[in-house]
Amino acid sequence: MTLLAFVLGASLFISPAAAQSSDGQVRGSTTHFNWATPENLVARTRPLTNLVEEDLVEITEWLGLSEVPRGELIWVKDRDGLDKLLGFDSPSWFAAVTQAGKKRIIMVVDAAQSQTQLRTTLRHELVHWAMQGMGPEALVRLPAWFHEGVAEAWVDQHLLGSIGSPLGWRAFRNELPLLYEYNNGFGQEPLHASEGYAMAYAFVERLTRIHGEGVIADIMAALRDGKSVDSALIDITGIGVIDHEQAMRAELGSLSRLLADTYPSFFLIMTLILLVGFPFAMRRRRQRWERRQARWQAEELENEEELDAGQGTQDDGRRPTI
Repeated sequence: MTLLAFVLGASLFISPAAAQSSDGQVRGSTTHFNWATPENLVARTRPLTNLVEEDLVEITEWLGLSEVPRGELIWVKDRDGLDKLLGFDSPSWFAAVTQAGKKRIIMVVDAAQSQTQLRTTLRHELVHWAMQGMGPEALVRLPAWFHEGVAEAWVDQHLLGSIGSPLGWRAFRNELPLLYEYNNGFGQEPLHASEGYAMAYAFVERLTRIHGEGVIADIMAALRDGKSVDSALIDITGIGVIDHEQAMRAELGSLSRLLADTYPSFFLIMTLILLVGFPFAMRRRRQRWERRQARWQAEELENEEELDAGQGTQDDGRRPTI
């Protein structure tokens, strides 16, 4: 499952392995997937399907995992198609689902506003797919927030996107939820889910920033050996989940982070104020100038009248008496 992000799309290439069936689906296969897509969506889905093996190579190298299972990559048009395959009404924020137990990824094409967003969603799901290389027992023990944080960090760091929601103000006011609330999932409510994704991303991004990107492969290896995320972090970084979370929350709630989150908005607001206020300021300036002009003209007229009156009195005094 994933929210939104950004990446470049790819050109269309139809391979000879693809075949159209009588149900309106185009089907084919790659090394790790049997895929199916509606015929009318093939122009959007095939360019991305052709890149999954290349993406998996990069992802598995980053994770330090190599045993990626085969499965299905299913493209559907909309949420109705997703819910039909799932057998229940999914949360409104679902854009794709990876079901390890059923060995499939389901991608919702209409959930993406662009081709770039659709590829980002797919790459996010491929991280979930590759993480099955840890083994089913480790996968079950993994907290949902860490699972999503790793996928989000991969998309952001390797596709030059920026997917973290601004958390500075909420952290500054100490209003962020705790990560353990997302151990088993992200719930139905979109805003709560979005905040959980952002925090999960911030946690993993901070780990890689401080300890290097190799820390992810080290954690995966520890998980594969039967350790929990907490014990793996203690062994590798010297502190556990709670201490890392406290440090993350302090970083998110710092004044510098708050300013960084509000900096773009500040200039946007100032620009809007200037654009809206400029005509009013110019009108007021023109009105002040007109009032000054009127006052100066009135004073000049008054001075001229006084001068004329004074000159008239002098002339009368100089006239000869007859």
